[in-house]
Amino acid sequence: MKADREQLQTELAARGLEPGEAVEVRHLIEAAADRVWQVISQPGQLLRYHPFCQATTVLKWPGVGAKDTVSYYSGVHYERDFVRWLEGVGFDIEVGPPSRKTARVEWRITAQGERQSELAITVIPYLKADLSAPRKRAYQQRLFGDTIAQYLDSVGRGVGYVATTGEAVRKNQFGSHPLYSD
Repeated sequence: MKADREQLQTELAARGLEPGEAVEVRHLIEAAADRVWQVISQPGQLLRYHPFCQATTVLKWPGVGAKDTVSYYSGVHYERDFVRWLEGVGFDIEVGPPSRKTARVEWRITAQGERQSELAITVIPYLKADLSAPRKRAYQQRLFGDTIAQYLDSVGRGVGYVATTGEAVRKNQFGSHPLYSD
């Protein structure tokens, strides 16, 4: 994991960016790891498990190089570029507006027995390296502070809901979000 973070730091430095402080949320799901993988790895599944996703378009699937879009109820539109694909375990994506990715998101599933698994979702913000420390902190707090943990919690709960019930989540099922709900 340390080598992965060092590689990310090198890649970002070449683009004039640096990684910010990571935010991680973990969910214990009463479903086998392969069931959770099935929920998150199928094309177009965002609509089933993501309570803030109004629409999604799959541009290329699956694996490294996969790409899809997410349109939120608030009108925000992001692209997700899959930069790492670990079959049955998770993936890493770069996410943000189509012309400027703003974060890396790492999804990992760990089996906790035959009928239980843990889903960890980690967001690593991308910060402009030439900004002052106070401006970096303000940017990170505004976009990746407490509200990102709430966002990740809702998405993780959505994955768990679909994995255990087979039913799709509803709009804002686990509460609204200030940036992604209408």
